[in-house]
Amino acid sequence: MPPVQPVPKPPSIMKAHPRYAPPPGGNCHWDNNLGVYVLENARDLYYRERTYYRWDNGWFWSNSPQGPWQETDSSGVPPGLTKRYAQ
Repeated sequence: MPPVQPVPKPPSIMKAHPRYAPPPGGNCHWDNNLGVYVLENARDLYYRERTYYRWDNGWFWSNSPQGPWQETDSSGVPPGLTKRYAQ
């Protein structure tokens, strides 16, 4: 009997996700570990499903990368982000 080959894991970072559209006009990549797009050249700014998320000693969300930003708690962000910034 031939040895069982392990199923390859998807890469942790890829240009796009098959289900989630990238942000309009944003240079970004999809991070499978976080479950969001990471915007390049922007610190702690993320995107998923028409919502931007920003970490600034607490969580904020907006429909635009320029804001206005609304404060939220960890229940208002994708779970991967909560794990990354666990306090």
